[in-house]
Amino acid sequence: MVMSFAKLIVVGVAAAVLAALVFGSISCAQDPAEAEYFTALRGEETGMGREQQLAHVERAIALEPRREWYWETHAIYSIDVRDYATAATDLDEAVRLADRPYLRFLRGLVSCQRGHYEASLADFDRAIAEQPKNTQFYRGRSLALARVGRFADALTDARTLLQTVPQQGETYYALGEALTGLGRYREAVQAYDESLRRRPELIYPLRGRAEAYRRMGDEGHSGADLEEASRRERNGSAYAVSVDPFRY
Repeated sequence: MVMSFAKLIVVGVAAAVLAALVFGSISCAQDPAEAEYFTALRGEETGMGREQQLAHVERAIALEPRREWYWETHAIYSIDVRDYATAATDLDEAVRLADRPYLRFLRGLVSCQRGHYEASLADFDRAIAEQPKNTQFYRGRSLALARVGRFADALTDARTLLQTVPQQGETYYALGEALTGLGRYREAVQAYDESLRRRPELIYPLRGRAEAYRRMGDEGHSGADLEEASRRERNGSAYAVSVDPFRY
């Protein structure tokens, strides 16, 4: 079963936890670095703030800097506080220590969050080449390709998503972005409609649809979508995954 793009935090942290458990299984006792690391992870259940969790992971890194899963988790927590520069540095080190597809994908997303769309493509390409059945990678690349004006290529990746994960609302957002870039505005509006039907809590498809309407000359619908998107963001209840299409 394919996992929703919005649940990637679970994948990333789970991978890091698994690595830690593997390490722990060959140790007679939990070492000080692991103690710090697991204290950070348990913060998810104890209500610890992200800054505190970051501090614990930083202590773990200081003690054992060659465990790539520490850097990955620090990157994830840094993304949560929107410190994308630190997340990028963390992921550079994680990739250096243990290059694997998910790390490449996550680094590609962080590059996009920093506006470095062209730079992200090499990471998405590498992730897909090594793990071509992981559909979440195609969504990241499709969105990045659209941002750099390669709309036909973006559409190819979006169609891959349609074939493999048609049940996900995020698939139709990627499709809408590619179609908007290609000037196929009515089809794009239909794609955004479907994205919102499947994931009504998402905000970014509203902004995408507003742009498609604007290019069609329909200022009324465009303005209504922008106002609704702004209203949802202003009320403070929107999750980051609803606002940011490059959120893991």
